[in-house]
Amino acid sequence: MRTQIEVITASEEHAEGIGKVVRDAIRRVNAKDYPPHEINRLVSNFSTSNILDFLKQRLTIVAMHDNVVAGTGALQGPEIKSVFVSPDLHRRGVGSVLLGELERVASKRGVQELVVSSSLSAVKFYSALGYVEQSRKFFGEEETVVMIKSAISPSP
Repeated sequence: MRTQIEVITASEEHAEGIGKVVRDAIRRVNAKDYPPHEINRLVSNFSTSNILDFLKQRLTIVAMHDNVVAGTGALQGPEIKSVFVSPDLHRRGVGSVLLGELERVASKRGVQELVVSSSLSAVKFYSALGYVEQSRKFFGEEETVVMIKSAISPSP
């Protein structure tokens, strides 16, 4: 069942909502795959202040549901960054819509291949959308899976 959402470019007014979604997803979803001290480290990366900095560095979009940030994702060059959806809205198409929009923008910018450093929790999500595992990296005890999608084609 798809949730009714509107995808828009994020602005400073969305920073707090983005932070809430990201921190909630890390605590409730990623905590199944990573130890508590890694979860705490990841959560600390997404303070409102850090998110305001991210907004200056990358194209960030948000999925709005009932005027509340329900999900977010970003594009920085050929890299997909920080795709998170409120755990309460998982498996309702929000993440797929966000990723599709980021792919559309990347294609318009001439990007031929996208790269995402996926959490263990999101590998199945990206695989289902055509991303293929290339390697695994560790940042401390945080294992990430580098995934690539080639031949990004423009969508209407």
